[in-house]
Amino acid sequence: MAKRFRRSWRGQGKMQWPSWLKNIRDTISQFTIPLIIFQVIRTLLFPSGVDLIIIVILLLLHVCFVVEIL
Repeated sequence: MAKRFRRSWRGQGKMQWPSWLKNIRDTISQFTIPLIIFQVIRTLLFPSGVDLIIIVILLLLHVCFVVEIL
């Protein structure tokens, strides 16, 4: 009779990050809101196309942290 193995689906599909990388990720996620606020103020005072690109990148990065994609 063949052995049947039960697969545990808990935790599968998620990447296992090293602890030092989790620390870096958590630290960066804490600084995204202040960076976004600073960049919005800077864009209001000195508007340029590069500033808008930086804001979009920071917003996408923050959304990725909130949804826990990264």
